[in-house]
Amino acid sequence: LTHPTPSERRHTWLKSSTDWGVALSTATYIERETHLCSASTLAASGGITHWILVDSSLPADARPVLATAESLRKRTLVASPEGKVHEGVSHGIGSVFCYPEYRGHGYASRMMTELGEVLKGWQAEESRDQKEVVFSKLYSDIGRGFYGRHGWMPFPSGHVEFAAGEAEAQSGKLGGVKLLKTSDLKELCEVDEGMLRALMEKPRGDGKTRVAIPPDAEHFAWHRAREEFVTQALFGRVPEVRGALVGEVGSRVWAVWTRGFYGKKDDASKNTLYILRLVVEDEMKGGKVDEEVLAKQLAGVVGVARGEAREWGCGRVEVWNPSASVSGALEKVGGTRVEREKEGIASVMWYGKEGEDIEWLANEKYAWC
Repeated sequence: LTHPTPSERRHTWLKSSTDWGVALSTATYIERETHLCSASTLAASGGITHWILVDSSLPADARPVLATAESLRKRTLVASPEGKVHEGVSHGIGSVFCYPEYRGHGYASRMMTELGEVLKGWQAEESRDQKEVVFSKLYSDIGRGFYGRHGWMPFPSGHVEFAAGEAEAQSGKLGGVKLLKTSDLKELCEVDEGMLRALMEKPRGDGKTRVAIPPDAEHFAWHRAREEFVTQALFGRVPEVRGALVGEVGSRVWAVWTRGFYGKKDDASKNTLYILRLVVEDEMKGGKVDEEVLAKQLAGVVGVARGEAREWGCGRVEVWNPSASVSGALEKVGGTRVEREKEGIASVMWYGKEGEDIEWLANEKYAWC
C-alpha cells in the first residue's frame, strides 16, 4: 500500500470515469477530480490522501495499480457515557476502485485490510493538535457484506425521499421561508455545532460512547466545490440557493443541501438533491417537539428543496437518517421512508476500546466520504 504518482493518479481517474463520471466528459471528470484535491480547506494541505495497492518490487509509473482508494481527514467529536467531550480525528474512505482487468483476485480485500490498519495513526499529528484517530468510515455501495468482513460495521442507513416538486415551489413564496445563501451558512454551522456539543455533554446512562462529525462550514464548502464544478460544466451557472429556513431563533428548522449528478444532465432519475443537514432547534436542545407544528415547518423547507431539485434536473430529494420524530413529520408531508440495503451504507471501523458500544450522532449526508 503506497501513494500514486501524479501520472498514476490521473490514470486511475481515467479508468474510474466510466463508473463515476457519467454526467461529464472524461476530460471534464478528470479536471473535476484534480480541482477537488485543493478546492476546499477540508481537502487542501494534505486533507485528502490517495492510496494504491501495487507490487512494491516494481518502479513507480511502471507498476500495475491493483486497487485504489482515497481518505479524507476529518475533525471528530467524541463523548464518553458520562458526557465528557473531546476532539479527535477520523478518516472518511471513498473512491474504492479496482481496474476491471484486476478484479476477482482479492486485491481490493488486500488493500482494505492494509488501509484499515494504516489509518489508525494516519495524520493524527498533523490535525490541529488532535492526537487520537477515533475511527475510519466509508459508505458502501455494494451492501454490508464485503466491508463488514473487513471490519467496517454497518450503521443505520435510511432516508426519507420526496419526488421533485413543481417549479413554483423554489420561488421562496412559501410563507415564512427564508432561502439560504452561502453567506448564511457559517453562522448556522456554529450554532449547530454548539447545540451538538451540548447534546453530547449530557450524560445518558446507557453506557454508549457517542461520536459525531461536526457539521461545520468546511464540510459544506467541500460539497459545494463539487456541486459548483459540475453545475457550471452542465448548466453554465452555479446554484444560489443552498438551503431553506423557517421559524424564529430558538425554534428554527433549517436544511442545507447539495445537488448530486450521477447520470446524464437530462436523466433526472439518476440525479438527487441531498439534504446535507437538517436541523430542528427544539429537538437539538432536548425539548419536546410538536409533530404537527414540525410538519408545517418541514413542508415549507421541503417545498423549496423539491422546487430546486426540479430546476436543477434532480428527480428526488433525500433526507438521510432523520430522527423518529422528524421522520414521522416528513412522512406526514408526503415523504416515503426508504431503508437502503445496497447503496450508501454508512460503515465504521472503530479504533477505540474493543467492544465499546458506539452511537453515531448526526449521521447525515454532510458527513459523507
